[in-house]
Amino acid sequence: MSVLTIRAYKRYATRLPVRLRRDGRKAAKGLLIELSQQGARISNLGRTRYEAGDQIVIVASAEIEIEGTIRWAHDGLAGVRLDRSLHLPEMRDLLELNRREQSGADRRYGT
Repeated sequence: MSVLTIRAYKRYATRLPVRLRRDGRKAAKGLLIELSQQGARISNLGRTRYEAGDQIVIVASAEIEIEGTIRWAHDGLAGVRLDRSLHLPEMRDLLELNRREQSGADRRYGT
């Protein structure tokens, strides 16, 4: 049986390498796997521990940094609520960056 979940904002699937920064700690590498105007889901965090309420900065590129708060974290995954909703041009820039990363990965590996 499937359950329909109605969400306030559309979510986009991505595969964008990012870094998560926290005050006083070393930045962790991760993979942005889902993005909406108000939140994100990040995987591949390894053994880096995050707790609900941790203030973080998602660094997608030299020009793109997004502040947020960890909502939940377990097993190398974390859900982030963005401190400020992304405007549509900002969403477009992130999704375009993701597309460029993916097309570059295809060329790198000859697929």
